[in-house]
Amino acid sequence: MAIFDLTFRIHEDATYAERYESVVAAIKRCCHGSYWDQPTSYFLFENPTSSTAIANWINNNSKFAESKDVLLVTNLSQKDYTAIGNVKNRHILDDLMRKR
Repeated sequence: MAIFDLTFRIHEDATYAERYESVVAAIKRCCHGSYWDQPTSYFLFENPTSSTAIANWINNNSKFAESKDVLLVTNLSQKDYTAIGNVKNRHILDDLMRKR
């Protein structure tokens, strides 16, 4: 079982509330045991899979819109992460993550 953190941004438009609630519900279903979600759009939780599997599951089981929303899942137990959606400056993200 690994520890993950997950952060996301839902683009604000007419379907924002519906997409936000859908993504949060999908994230909560990914959590094995307890989770911490006090900051806005952030979760810390356990899961036995990978960051890619978690990101794909949330994408496929929520109303996440890859064309305008962003989701970052980071495995804190290993050097693994996955970013999906409208990721800007991916080269900066990748460079910083390689330095962990």
